[in-house]
Amino acid sequence: MKSEVDGLQARILERHPSVHAFCRAHPELKRATVYLVLSGRYPGNAGRQAAKIRAALAEEREPHTGATDGHGPQYVEREVVVETLREIRCAHCRRLDRRECVACRQQTEREGDELFSRLFDRRSEDEIANTGNRDADP
Repeated sequence: MKSEVDGLQARILERHPSVHAFCRAHPELKRATVYLVLSGRYPGNAGRQAAKIRAALAEEREPHTGATDGHGPQYVEREVVVETLREIRCAHCRRLDRRECVACRQQTEREGDELFSRLFDRRSEDEIANTGNRDADP
């Protein structure tokens, strides 16, 4: 079991800068459970928990290998961009009256989608211009 756990930790660290970063990328896994399984001190069925961790690793896309340190650019999800933009906007909001939060949140989601499309969308600008709609699939 110890060699299996060491291999699991090595696979996590191949794709993430730390175990903590892996746990943040997989909120469906409890951080304490991951650390206990990796340390070999999980009190329950460690094999079942290790299988859940392996499944989470298997579902990940392969990271880009652009940087020499192995921690290069990773894939970016549309929801992460939108949520990050919303968090930034809310943190800097100076409104005393919060009644407009829903409208602001909807506008931020639209802008986050647009930002993601412009920065990370794989389609060329010609394809977008031909469809006339950014959200439509080619």
